[in-house]
Amino acid sequence: MKAVKFSKYGDFESIEMVDAEVPKPKPNQVLIKMKCSSLNAMEWHLFRGVLLAKMKTGFPQPKLKHQILGADIAGIVEAVGSEVTKFKKGDAVFGEDFTGAFAEFVLADQESVSIKPELVSFEQAAISPVAGLTALTGLREICKVEKGDKVIVNGGSGGVGSYAVLIAKYYGAEVTAVCSAKNSEFVKSLGADHVIDYNTTDFCATQKKYKWIIEVTGNRTPKEIKPILEPGGKCAVIGFTTAKHLMRYMFSFSKKIKMVNQIASPENLAELSKILASGKVVMPITDRFELKDVGEGIKKISTRRTTGKMLVNIDNSTV
Repeated sequence: MKAVKFSKYGDFESIEMVDAEVPKPKPNQVLIKMKCSSLNAMEWHLFRGVLLAKMKTGFPQPKLKHQILGADIAGIVEAVGSEVTKFKKGDAVFGEDFTGAFAEFVLADQESVSIKPELVSFEQAAISPVAGLTALTGLREICKVEKGDKVIVNGGSGGVGSYAVLIAKYYGAEVTAVCSAKNSEFVKSLGADHVIDYNTTDFCATQKKYKWIIEVTGNRTPKEIKPILEPGGKCAVIGFTTAKHLMRYMFSFSKKIKMVNQIASPENLAELSKILASGKVVMPITDRFELKDVGEGIKKISTRRTTGKMLVNIDNSTV
C-alpha cells in the first residue's frame, strides 16, 4: 500500500510517499480500505514535535510506528479480527484512531469506528471525527448545551471551532463566534448568530455573559474567562497558544473551567453519527489534497489561518 510518513520532527523534506505493508488486524481490530481522511491541527503538532506529543511518538525523532500521521477514518472494512462482533467485510465506516490514517489501509479498534450513515458522504464522514468529536465533547459532556443557551466559541472559524458552531446550533443554542473580520461571513454561513472580530473587540471586556464558553484558541486566561460566565456556566478548553497558557489552565483548579480530553467513545461517536445523519450539520470543505500532497496540507495548517476542514483524498491518490 501507499502511505505518507515523516522521519524528522519539523522537517517538511522528511515527509514522503512510501510503499508499506498492509497491516494485519489484531483480534479487536478492523482493517479499513481508506476512501478519505482529513487534516487537523493535531497533525501539525505531532509533526513539529511538541513536548507532550513526543512523550508518545518518541525521542529524539519519531518512532517508526508513529511516522504515519492521520487519525480521521472513512472507508470500507476489508478484514476483521477474530473478536470483532460489530462489523463485517464491506461495511462503510467512519471514526478515528491514531494508527496512521494517511495510508491506503488503516487499522482501527472496533470501538473507535461506527457505521457511516447511509446518506452521509465519505467526504463529510472523513472530516468529522477528530474535530467534530472534540467539539461535541466540549458542548455535550462539559457544557451540556441545550436549546436557548448562550454559547460563545473563541476561535469559531477553524476545524474544531466550526464544528462547535454547527453543533451548538444543532442543539438550538444562541451562538457567538469570535474570529477575524475576514472570516465573519464564513462563520455566519455556519449559523453563528453573532460575530466578534478579535482585532477590534475583546469579548472578555464587553461585560456580556455566557452560559457556555468553548475556548478553542487557548489564548485567554481563567482569570479573564470566569467573570463572563453566567451562574452555573462552564468553559470547555480545547486549544492552547503557548505552554504558559496550558499551565494556567492545568493549575486553575476551577470547577467552571474544564479541559477537553477528546476520546472517540462509542457514545459520542453514535451521537455524532446521529447529528450527521440529520443533514443539519454540513461542514464546508475549504481545501482538498491528494495523499501525496499531505505535506503541503500540513504546511497550510501551520499558518494557523485555515477555515473549515481540509480533506485528504486517498481512494484516487497517485504517487
